[in-house]
Amino acid sequence: MTVSKENTTTLPAAFARHYEKLNIDSKLRKRLETSASKIFDLGRRTTEQTFELGDHLDEAAVLLDDGVFDKWVKLRCGIAPRTARGYMSVFRNLADFRDELVDLSVGTTALFHLAHAPHEKIREAIAHAEEHGQLRVFDVKTILTNGEEVEDKKVQRDFYGAGGVTGLKALIAIKARDGLKMFVVHIDVIVQAIKTALDQKRVIKEALAREVEDLARVARMELESLAQFVEPDSDLRRHPRSTQFPKKTEWAVVNETLQKLGLVDSWPKSKDLPGWLRDEVVPALEWSISKDRKPKWPLAPPNDAATVAPIVVEGGAEMATGDVRVENDEAPPARQALEVVPPLANNVEAERDGLDEASPAETVTA
Repeated sequence: MTVSKENTTTLPAAFARHYEKLNIDSKLRKRLETSASKIFDLGRRTTEQTFELGDHLDEAAVLLDDGVFDKWVKLRCGIAPRTARGYMSVFRNLADFRDELVDLSVGTTALFHLAHAPHEKIREAIAHAEEHGQLRVFDVKTILTNGEEVEDKKVQRDFYGAGGVTGLKALIAIKARDGLKMFVVHIDVIVQAIKTALDQKRVIKEALAREVEDLARVARMELESLAQFVEPDSDLRRHPRSTQFPKKTEWAVVNETLQKLGLVDSWPKSKDLPGWLRDEVVPALEWSISKDRKPKWPLAPPNDAATVAPIVVEGGAEMATGDVRVENDEAPPARQALEVVPPLANNVEAERDGLDEASPAETVTA
């Protein structure tokens, strides 16, 4: 296949280079651009749009080899290949139930789970939604795994029945593993929604807020739960709260960014909104979920960033037992970073490679 430069003038230079790099000629490029335009115009807010998005992605997928499609959908549409395949599976496999699922307003994540289920299980899920007025991901998982994962559930119950420091360490390991996964998923969904909005002629603040505002609040709570300690909020010690990241540090900026995203009234005015999203929000959030070993902070260095000396911790449980005291309403001193982190639990294997490649269902939509 030869590369034609005939259509490069109608595309932003970056996208034209992507097409040339993928060796996609101008005739095919026009068809793919039609699909990309439909995808950007569509958004991802309703059940009907989930099916339509799968339809548009499927149109593009049949034009390209799998490897090329994966690169195209990520570079041109800002959608992870695994997520794109999830949408296509919904469109292809749930077509016979589309009207019923749309009427019930079933969420995208639940649809991803249902997309590979037998018809009788799909019918059971629909009946559940009709009876209860909703269909949660938990409901779908329960229906799909009924009687098939009894042993796994027993193992999970055993984790919550194990006492002492060993049992607690096992629970912490589960929380760190699964909680981190969900945080990464939520941040990725927010970033992709913002990038989609930025690709439009004008960023519609109200539409974008519907997609990211609530999810930003969830992600901020997840970050605090994963990375912060607990301290009393007064001398009476009756109002515990999460500790704060040291002021002016990178993680403090991420936390503040999520806090601002979670309250649309605090967003910049419409004329300043695209610049804020593009130059501050997206870089900070992408840094927070980067898989690079030492990702470079993309913004200007925070002023007066606290320099934290690393310490080596050889013990295990002692690190989390110290009291945090607040005197004279002053913020507590920053905790020192750990150079060596002790293992969380015996016989609990942490997953190092991020999200489960086998399941697109972990993609969450605001």
